[in-house]
Amino acid sequence: MCRRQKRTYRFQSLKESENATWGVPQVAFFYVFSSRRRHTIWAYLWDLVDDGLEETVEFCKGEMGLDAISVATAYHTFQQLRPGRPGAKLLTAGEAAVYFRPQPELYVDTCIRPHVAPLVGEGNPMGELANICQKNDLGLISWTVCLHNSYLAGKYPDCAQQTAYGDSLGWVLCPGVDDVRAYIIALCRDLAENYGVERLELEMCNFGGYGHAHHHVKDGVDLGGVGRYLFGLSFSAGCMDKARGWGIDAEGLRNWVREQLDPVFSSGEPLTGEIEEVVAGNAELAAFQEMREELVTSLIGEIKGATGVEVSFLLMGDRWGARIRPERMAGEADLVELLAYSRDPEAIAERVKGVLKDIDDPEQLVLGLQAYYPCANSADDLRANVECGLELGVRQFSYYNYGIAPKPCLEWIGNCIKNSKIK
Repeated sequence: MCRRQKRTYRFQSLKESENATWGVPQVAFFYVFSSRRRHTIWAYLWDLVDDGLEETVEFCKGEMGLDAISVATAYHTFQQLRPGRPGAKLLTAGEAAVYFRPQPELYVDTCIRPHVAPLVGEGNPMGELANICQKNDLGLISWTVCLHNSYLAGKYPDCAQQTAYGDSLGWVLCPGVDDVRAYIIALCRDLAENYGVERLELEMCNFGGYGHAHHHVKDGVDLGGVGRYLFGLSFSAGCMDKARGWGIDAEGLRNWVREQLDPVFSSGEPLTGEIEEVVAGNAELAAFQEMREELVTSLIGEIKGATGVEVSFLLMGDRWGARIRPERMAGEADLVELLAYSRDPEAIAERVKGVLKDIDDPEQLVLGLQAYYPCANSADDLRANVECGLELGVRQFSYYNYGIAPKPCLEWIGNCIKNSKIK
C-alpha cells in the first residue's frame, strides 16, 4: 500500500490550469452549482464518437430537447448490441477502463492508477465533447462507475473486497481500503476540474457482494440469502483495520462468519432465516454493518467536498448487500437516482413512493426510465411513465440509453419532453 499524504484541494477553472501539456482541451468554466436539469440521457462516448460529437450534441439539444447528456467516463466490461450502427452490431470491451485522459498528478496519494481505454488513443474525445457541449449550452454529466472494476481489482488485489476465507471478489474494489478511497476521490476531482462537468453521477460507489462477477459464476451450493450476505462481507485489510478502530473484534467476527458458512459448504444446505434477524442477533456483526454503511456514506461526502460540483448517487443494490440506505445517501448527495425500468406506471409509482418514504423531497429524486422495448413500446408509453413521476413530484428524468435504443425510440424521448409538462 502507498502511504498517502493529506492534501488541500483548490478548485479552479480549466482556464487557470496548465493541462495543455497533457492534451486536455481548455474549457473555460467556473465552479458553480448549476440549476437542476430536467431531462438527460445516458450515453457511451464510443457511440457519440461514431455518430460525430458535433452532430450528436446538436441532435440531443435541438431535436430531442435534452438539458444535459450523461456520459460514461469510467465503465466496467461490457458487450453492447448497437442497433443503429451499420455493419457489425456488437461492441465488446474486455477490460474496465476510463474514457478520458487522466491528469497524473492527481493520483499521487494512491497506488492505483486509472486504466485508459484504447478509444482515447492519442487524443481526448471527452475533452472535445466538453468544449462542444459548452458551445451548444448542453449540460455535461459524468456517469462514473466507481468500484465495479475487474481490471483494477485484479491488478491491485489488496484493494479488492476479500471474503472471510481470504478470497478476492475480483470484480469490485473495497471502499474500506484507503488507497481505493483516494483513487475514487482523485478520479472525481479529475473529471470535475478538467472537463467542466456539472454533476458527478456515481454508480456502484458502494460495497458489492458475492455473485456479480466478471466471469461466469459456477457453484453447486445454494448459500441462501443469509449465506450470500455473509460470504459477500468484505474482510479486506482496510475493513479489518477500520473495524478494530470501531472497537469491533474483527478477527472474532471473521471466524464467526466462517463457522456459519462451513456447514453450508460441507453439506450443500443453505442457511435459513432473515438477514435482518441475523444482524440483530450478533452485536459485532451489527456494528460491522453500521461501520460499512458509514464507509459508503462518508465516501460520498468526501467526493462532494473534494470536487465542489453537484453529486448524485445511483440507488443500485440494497442495505444488506451494497450498504445503501437512501436516507443517508440523500443526506450526503445532492440527488439520488432511481432506476424504474417498467412499462407499468403503477409499478413505477410504487417504486417512487418507496424511495420517497426515505428521502422526503421528490425534487431530490432523478427517475431513470428505459426508453425502448419492453419498458416502452411507444411514445405514449414513455410519456405515461414520465407523467407518473410528475404526479408524484419528480422533476428530473434520465433516459437509458442513447446508443442502445433504436433510433425511433430516441424520437419518443423528444416527443415526451415536448409534450409532458411539469405541473
